[in-house]
Amino acid sequence: MAWTVIGALLLADLAWMSQTAISVAPWSLIGPLAVGAGLAGLAAFYRVRRREPRLADALDLVGQMTAFMVLSALFSYLVVTPGLPMQDSVLDAADRAMGLDWLAFLRWLDGHAWFARILSFTYASFMPQILLLLVVLPFMGQGRAARVTVLAMILAGVVTISISGLLPALSTFAHYRVDLAEYPQLKPAAAFIHLPDLLAAHAGQPLHLDLMKAHGIITFPSYHAALGLLALLGAWSNRWLRWPLFVVNVLMIVATPIDGGHYFTDVLGGLAIAAACHVCAHRLLLPVASAQRDGGRVPAGVPAAS
Repeated sequence: MAWTVIGALLLADLAWMSQTAISVAPWSLIGPLAVGAGLAGLAAFYRVRRREPRLADALDLVGQMTAFMVLSALFSYLVVTPGLPMQDSVLDAADRAMGLDWLAFLRWLDGHAWFARILSFTYASFMPQILLLLVVLPFMGQGRAARVTVLAMILAGVVTISISGLLPALSTFAHYRVDLAEYPQLKPAAAFIHLPDLLAAHAGQPLHLDLMKAHGIITFPSYHAALGLLALLGAWSNRWLRWPLFVVNVLMIVATPIDGGHYFTDVLGGLAIAAACHVCAHRLLLPVASAQRDGGRVPAGVPAAS
């Protein structure tokens, strides 16, 4: 299932890119895809020839995420090329309607530098977390939990990026015209660095991308918040990872408004999508798990792995 979504996303990216002024450095796309395909090939070898399903699961899942991350990065640029109106005022109004004040949170965090540093650390931890989950869970016999997590991350990525194209936004730092010099204790990971690329893609201007260095340009909904919840849920089945990753991911979600330049509405939207995609992934993979419990025979029409 996951490889099917990845293949469809590759075709969509290539077809859409041909109609835009966006181009990519070839090896920044081909390289990660080759790595993903190579890992999938190794997974097939270890599953069929060597009968080592745990190693096969780990290789396959890492391959899936490697391929998906580069394709989703390109997709995030393509979806803003229609140039739909920016929605920062709407997102700001939604925050205010809930009584949430982003600027007040920014000022508070600047006054608590020790906590800001912890949040920044956790915000940057999602890639190591994903790699940890995709290696540890399969080798501890929890391959299905890992597959549900990866499929949910892929589905959530497609959904959040698609919505971000319909409701594009600059970011809180740009909308509120924040001067970072006034907040010397903060070093947000994504304040203004993404704006040149976002504005160029939004305006339909020529843009040449090195996808290995692409910036996150999604504002609403927050994929970072979605990944935080999905990593937390993925780790919950493992007694060794459960509480450490629970703490890290709660902090990562809390960090998202400032380090990611997100409205609170973005975070809530990302969490809602993550929860829905986790349920969807669980149900999609349920027939496979049932077939395996019944003797390893998968019903006709149901793929044997995600």
